[in-house]
Amino acid sequence: MSSDVNMLLLLLALGLPVALLFQRLGISTLVAYLLTGAIAGPGILGWIKADELRPLADVGASLLLFTLGLDMDVGGLRKRGRVIALATVVQVGLTMLVTGALGLALGLTFSYGLGLGACLAMSSSLLLLRALDERRLRNREEGQISLAVTLMQDVCLGPLLVLLSFLLPLGERPPLWLMSVGLVGAAVVTYALRRALASALLTRIRAASLPELEVAFAVIVALGAAAATHACGLGSALGAFCAGLAFGAGDQARTVEAAVRPLQGLTAIFFFVATGVFFDPRFVWDHLATVMVGLLVSVVFKAMIAAIALRLAGLNLRSSIGCGILLGNIGEFSFVLALAVFGGSADPELQKLYRLVVAITFLSFLAMPILVRAATPFLPRSRLDSIRDRGRTVVVAGLGPVGNTVVDTLRDLGHPLLLVDRNPHLLKTWREVDGVRCHQGRIEDMDDWLPALGHRPALVVLTFPIADASAAVARRLRGLDPALIVLARAPFESQVEGLHLAGVQHVICDERETARALTPLLRRALNRNATTLPDDDAVASADDHATPENPADCTIRQD
Repeated sequence: MSSDVNMLLLLLALGLPVALLFQRLGISTLVAYLLTGAIAGPGILGWIKADELRPLADVGASLLLFTLGLDMDVGGLRKRGRVIALATVVQVGLTMLVTGALGLALGLTFSYGLGLGACLAMSSSLLLLRALDERRLRNREEGQISLAVTLMQDVCLGPLLVLLSFLLPLGERPPLWLMSVGLVGAAVVTYALRRALASALLTRIRAASLPELEVAFAVIVALGAAAATHACGLGSALGAFCAGLAFGAGDQARTVEAAVRPLQGLTAIFFFVATGVFFDPRFVWDHLATVMVGLLVSVVFKAMIAAIALRLAGLNLRSSIGCGILLGNIGEFSFVLALAVFGGSADPELQKLYRLVVAITFLSFLAMPILVRAATPFLPRSRLDSIRDRGRTVVVAGLGPVGNTVVDTLRDLGHPLLLVDRNPHLLKTWREVDGVRCHQGRIEDMDDWLPALGHRPALVVLTFPIADASAAVARRLRGLDPALIVLARAPFESQVEGLHLAGVQHVICDERETARALTPLLRRALNRNATTLPDDDAVASADDHATPENPADCTIRQD
């Protein structure tokens, strides 16, 4: 095998036990991947170099931002657009200006101080998303604004690089007309796809009945958009995120999400491993006091500015402090900015500053669990804890063909229903039906639909074919109500045990049920062929009558 394949095998073999250990300790597995990169990198074992994983890391970052775009609540963003823009401008602008002034005091030029501030201004969208999910705040106003600010930071990567290229020797900068065309083109294409074309394209892809084509389509969209905006000098983050926004509105959005999820998970590993490779433990050991003071000052300073920005954006004081602490970490795109600003310089002092920024960024990732604990007292408690009573309502999540069949059956049995789906078009059919309530949103966001329901459901039916999402929902539901009955759907036999371990009592496996339905049909078909063997003329006559208007003649039916 090639050296690249051997490298990937070594990384996976090293990362798997570390990730399992961290999961048992209750620490994010993303931190495990970072440590894997640090251990395998040139600072310790020297197995790999950062450049060797950079292509995979870029793919991972693009797919991560693509899936974040798929999940983004565009309606909420539109309502809070001014708030988010204000918070982002204040947070990034203040961080850069204050750091620029501090840089002057430390002997840097103001331009390099601004570059250092740009590095510190970025926060990690992925780590923040995990923290919000753990606190059940992802779909609350605090979580949406904080997450939107980090995503806007990611989108600002390209413009920041262009701005710094005017102030610092970063190499050739793209022409302004190309950037302008890229920005306008990204906005127009995103709007057109979201409004009119995305659903039609996804429907045609699904009609081909080729699962690998769905994966290929999702990857082409995500990486193609990332490559287009990167070529315009705007960075790959903008294109990948816009592509997710465009396809997040279609009826088949879950199809795209399900198709790209396994690949996204794998490339996320390589992204964070590649990030960990930048870490140099010998530099930290040789400059331990400087690194620790820099880490403490950076995180505290960043959290204070983020809290001020969120308070100006309209959050109350306690929520601003809590979310500001969560934004105190330094983001993964800080590595990109640090490499552009300091990494290519021959000046030994700037090289030292580059390694310092890398060390602080890496350690801020590791400190994320500490930041979550520090932020917890300031964040609002979930409203779910106050809901104690159980009612008769059955909750059905996902209104595809399977979901609609379930709804019809439950209505015939006289059960009151709450239907949950992200697509308003799928809910529209049921909004005026007696005994049925509709909630537009994600079933994962129980802080939204469960308080609206007012009591605990009697049964929850998860009909969408995404097993890991169903498992996450089941864990939360069973954590609130251990006696709750959950029924879920698993596309593959290998996913059934995981759903049971997550607390799902009844699992419908697509593979298993297909086999059960197919076996008697095969036996009946073979028995008919054994007892009545028609001659060629009879077969020809039967074929003449097997038309779309008479489908029973061309299919085997269960009587």
